[in-house]
Amino acid sequence: MSKKKLRHTIAKKVGGQHVDPQPISATRGTLIVGASVGLTLFSYFIFSAFPAVINIFSLATAAVAGFTLNILGLEVSRHGTILAMSAFSFQLIPDCTPLPPVLLLSGAMLAFPAYWKAKATGIGLGILILSALNLVRIVSLVYIGLYLPQWLDIAHNVIWQSAMILAGILIWLFWLKSRMQRKYA
Repeated sequence: MSKKKLRHTIAKKVGGQHVDPQPISATRGTLIVGASVGLTLFSYFIFSAFPAVINIFSLATAAVAGFTLNILGLEVSRHGTILAMSAFSFQLIPDCTPLPPVLLLSGAMLAFPAYWKAKATGIGLGILILSALNLVRIVSLVYIGLYLPQWLDIAHNVIWQSAMILAGILIWLFWLKSRMQRKYA
């Protein structure tokens, strides 16, 4: 929706006078960021206190990644969270799952003032998008490990970790924009 149309819609709703939407104050913005970080750290602490719960995410990620790699023609065997090929093998740890960016995204959405249905929808879609992106991440890292092993560390530790966090932030910003447009539409 264009700014002109948005202002016209708002003006119609408040008796024909032009009223700009109020931006989030610095204090409220700080509270949202603080609550988001707090919820994320609290969730990560809870999951860390129960390693069996986190192991379920690692096992599920390994199963889906192994299945996908086999479909793509690579001979991959899975032993728990370890994916093995003839050239190399690797273990999927909790940070290899979509859990960290999902916790960050969920914390941001839960901390922002919105209806619970909107939060649940945003978190659900965020989980799907981040899980799909994480699968692309793992598959690409396997191919990089096979064909460009000298780039594997940079791709794994710098590029993909940054991309996953950035994806979580971008999903939140898109969700936030859609919330603001609906609020003032």
